[in-house]
Amino acid sequence: MTGNLLLTLKVKPSFEGELSIRLVEEHDSDGRATYSVVCQKTPPFSAREFGPLLHFLAGVDGHIVDDSPGEITKSMSWRREIPSAEAGEILDILQHEVAPIDPEGNFGLDGTTYELLIERGFSKAQFTWWYEPPLVWKALGEVSKKLLSTVDATSTIEALQSNNRKELMRQLTEEFNELARLRRKETEESIRAHNRRCHEIARSLRATGLTCPNCRLHSRDIRFIDKSADGLSYFICGACGRSFQAGDLQPVRT
Repeated sequence: MTGNLLLTLKVKPSFEGELSIRLVEEHDSDGRATYSVVCQKTPPFSAREFGPLLHFLAGVDGHIVDDSPGEITKSMSWRREIPSAEAGEILDILQHEVAPIDPEGNFGLDGTTYELLIERGFSKAQFTWWYEPPLVWKALGEVSKKLLSTVDATSTIEALQSNNRKELMRQLTEEFNELARLRRKETEESIRAHNRRCHEIARSLRATGLTCPNCRLHSRDIRFIDKSADGLSYFICGACGRSFQAGDLQPVRT
């Protein structure tokens, strides 16, 4: 990459690949400054691709064509010139409105993390925040929004993606959704089977009692909690107060 690198913004969503935006200054033959943004996005390119792509990388699918790994997992890069006035607005904000302090951390598990690296020759300053910048770094949030608006990554990626990649992702999404449907069905059937077994045990509990797998006391003072409508049923021992499920019980020896 030629020219002077002025700043780098890295945007890291929880369920998408990283977007890197570099603001570059160059000079034409007459010495006039020109500006451009150099961008790179790593897959998944959108949140909806996250699950299917993990499914693919885990090797769950078995019939995607051989050349799909390169199509699906490679990064996408592009470059776009921006007007000098627009670049000037960004640089003015950074020069005059950024407080050089380290505020209290503000980080979370889900959401988007931002990293902004400002470079001037041998001098560098790096800022990192999650979701929204601290109040003293409000200007950095404005710079980030301006850069993201200029880049228009969503529309650009949609336009630059090959038809082959779009088709492969469509196939992969369908396969992922079908696998998820089958797993939900298996889970639901497993829960139903568990709850049927719990009802059988509850009927015998009234007649013969149960041996609590936690305190080992055999009694009828055991409460059956029927969760058939929304989850796994279980039992609570009246003696020790601890809960247990059907699978925790020792098989009856005959």
